[in-house]
Formats: sequence, C-alpha cells, structure tokens
Amino acid sequence: MKQIIFGLLFTLSWLGSNAQSNLEIALQLDSMVKADQHWRNLLTKIRNSEVFSMDISTAQKKVMETDSWNYLLLKDLVDEYGFLNPELVGNKGTHNFWLLVQHQDANPDFQKEVLQLMKAELENNADLKMDYAYLLDRVNVTSGEKQVYGTQLTLNADSSSYIQKPLIEPEKLNERRKKMLLPPIEKYIAAMNERHYG
Repeated sequence: MKQIIFGLLFTLSWLGSNAQSNLEIALQLDSMVKADQHWRNLLTKIRNSEVFSMDISTAQKKVMETDSWNYLLLKDLVDEYGFLNPELVGNKGTHNFWLLVQHQDANPDFQKEVLQLMKAELENNADLKMDYAYLLDRVNVTSGEKQVYGTQLTLNADSSSYIQKPLIEPEKLNERRKKMLLPPIEKYIAAMNERHYG
C-alpha cells in the first residue's frame, strides 16, 4: 500500500500541480456521488419497506439537502472549469459529474447550462452520447417539453410496467436511440421492469 501511495505522489509531483488539482476534483466528485447515492438508495429502501430506521420525510429532506450542497460545489466547478470532461477528471469523474447534474432538477437553469457545455463536447467524445441523451430528456421533461430519446419513464395506469413519458415522433424513437448508443426502447423497458419487479 505504501508503494502505491508513494508511486501516486511521485506521479503527481512529476506531472505538476494541474494533475494533482484534477485528481482532487475527481475525488471530490466521487465523494459527492457516494453521498448522493447513499440517501437516494436509503429513500428507495424506505419506500419499499426494507428499512424502518428512518421515516420517509427525513430521508427526502436528506436527499434535498445533499442536492443543495452538491449544487453549490458543482456550480463553482463549472464556473471555474466549464464542462468536466474526461481529459480533466477521467471517464469516471465525467460520469460522476453527469450523474450529479442529472439530479439537479431544483436548478433547471444550471442543468441547461451544463447540457449546452456537454453538447459541445460530443464532437470530441462520442462516449458522452448516452449521458447527453439522458440529461437532454431530463431537462425537457422538467421543462414540460417532450423528451427525445425516451430515457425518462413512468409506471403505466395499473403499475404493471414502465412506459415512456411523452416524447417526439415515437415511431422514430429507436433510430434516435441507436445514434446515441442506447439500446432499443423495448430492451430498456424490460430491464427497468426487471429491476423494479424482479
């Protein structure tokens, strides 16, 4: 373990302060995601009657508090660095950044700002397509507009299956999804049903 730490410190000193700063941002994002997922997973377990140590309103409050703190940190990072792309924070760091922005429904203008920055990054990194599709749909649904890629789902009338929230040109949905490296909508819904009902 000491050798790994020494090697990491040596690498950082050799690469310079920018690399260390970038690593710190990536680690910060990782920590933020852990808090985000902890409270969201706990809330889900409470709703499913798997956990009784906390009431649902307290868990919801914790989710909102975490999102509020994360917003302040994310806004500062975006103001200073722009879109946190893989060159800056690595692939995992960029995905973590996206996930945290995805949960900023209380700050739709910020989501839209990041969405525009992310769109510009698509030309350089096709791996961002899937995350971009999810964020675009999220922003559209939050804004009361129709989604494009069918990533935002809701339960049907009898709660027997997930269905897409309103979207544009449903007949061309799978064509659009394929361009964004997303699986066919039928497979996506089947996977979500398996996760929810399985």
